[in-house]
Amino acid sequence: MSEYRYFLFHKILVVVVNLLTLGALFIAMYRASLYPDDFNITFMKTIFALLLPILLAGGLVKRFLNKRRFVGGA
Repeated sequence: MSEYRYFLFHKILVVVVNLLTLGALFIAMYRASLYPDDFNITFMKTIFALLLPILLAGGLVKRFLNKRRFVGGA
């Protein structure tokens, strides 16, 4: 993989993870607003349940990109 393609895919990965994180924040805020008495605990449960898979998937894709970075190159 050329350096250009690597950096392009890396930037796309960063944008996707950031958008998914923002979406998780919106979902957590919405769910927490439905239960005002338990706002904090509902927010924490939701945000951590959504962020964990997003960050794990992002890390795995980044590891995959790093492995493929120099395959077939000079």
